[in-house]
Amino acid sequence: MRHIKNYGAVKKGLVAYFDRETEAAKKTLEAMEGTFGNPKCFDKEHNCYRLKSSVRWMAKGHVVLQEDVDKARQYLEKSLPNEIGMWKRRLEDADKAGKLVEINIRVEWSRSRMYGSNPHAFAYLCYEDEKYGTNTAMGEGRATGCGYDKRSAAVYEALCFNHKKKDGYGAFVTLSAARASLDRFVIEHGEELWKEYAIDRTPMPHFHFDGKGMSTFTRLFKRIGCRFDPDSAVKDYLIDYTETDNGADVYHIIRKDRI
Repeated sequence: MRHIKNYGAVKKGLVAYFDRETEAAKKTLEAMEGTFGNPKCFDKEHNCYRLKSSVRWMAKGHVVLQEDVDKARQYLEKSLPNEIGMWKRRLEDADKAGKLVEINIRVEWSRSRMYGSNPHAFAYLCYEDEKYGTNTAMGEGRATGCGYDKRSAAVYEALCFNHKKKDGYGAFVTLSAARASLDRFVIEHGEELWKEYAIDRTPMPHFHFDGKGMSTFTRLFKRIGCRFDPDSAVKDYLIDYTETDNGADVYHIIRKDRI
């Protein structure tokens, strides 16, 4: 079977990451079980059990309760295996995904008495499809509150292409395919893209610019019609965008061969 570019390197990194996580989880559970109920770890003065050595999330001397033991076991035996399965499926989905054609993003703003302007983002992603030639999915994202960049938070959520129960199976298929296409885009563009602030490499390279500012995303592409942009991480796609103080923000990313 022929895989997408960089598939082998990403899979190797994914396996190595979760091997480390599993080993750390085992050591944490072992420490929790070896502390709670152990007379040698009992602090008579404060009537509690304390760790004799540090583990990943707790320092030496930390109080250990039964619920800590239960949480450590739950993480090792259920939560971590579920996370491993999810990320492995996500990589395999990217490996089978259609190539990204273009993304159209629109951010609409509304006013709140408490939190000021709040964004509502819509992302339309077009990807290659064996059956139909191309297909499109729409994702939505919102942000409110204060103290972070709301525009990038809303756009990032829209590009996650999350499925809602009311959407139905058809929407689930297209949304999943859109996210897989975006993951393929990140994986195939390699190290030059992976080192950018908009990318999280853990446990595999994927977009994660939630609250980081839209410039961390827009700077990845050369702007259409601009001759003096600095070198961008992505060479085969272009961007055009408008960010306004009033009305809506618009972003358009398109593959060069589609222009």
